[in-house]
Amino acid sequence: MSALPAELILDPVRQIDGFVHACLVDAVSGMILSSLEEQDDMRLPVAAAGATDVVNVLSLMTGELAADGDVEDVIVTLESHYLLIRLLRPGPGQRLLLLVTLARPHANMAMAHREIRDFSKALCREHDWVA
Repeated sequence: MSALPAELILDPVRQIDGFVHACLVDAVSGMILSSLEEQDDMRLPVAAAGATDVVNVLSLMTGELAADGDVEDVIVTLESHYLLIRLLRPGPGQRLLLLVTLARPHANMAMAHREIRDFSKALCREHDWVA
């Protein structure tokens, strides 16, 4: 993991229309490694743990269905927010999640998904991680 502060690592994600918060999460423990918030009312530790559980359950489910490939993204739509979860692989046996929450009235889901995908690819290239 980079020694850069969260603000510098995640700052490009802050530019996405409707940005509320973002965090990098250890996908094994659910622990937040770095985060950015525009509002203080979000409960990031609960969201991070929940995102970890969702990705783990989906990984198990797709394995049982013999679906080819690993989980890349999870998109959850709520009445007032979008939750986008992107799986990153820093190295063998390691997994991180990028969790981004957007205010639905101000966000464009397709553009946000594209920007998060591009950000995660750039982050992986910068750190020699698997995208």
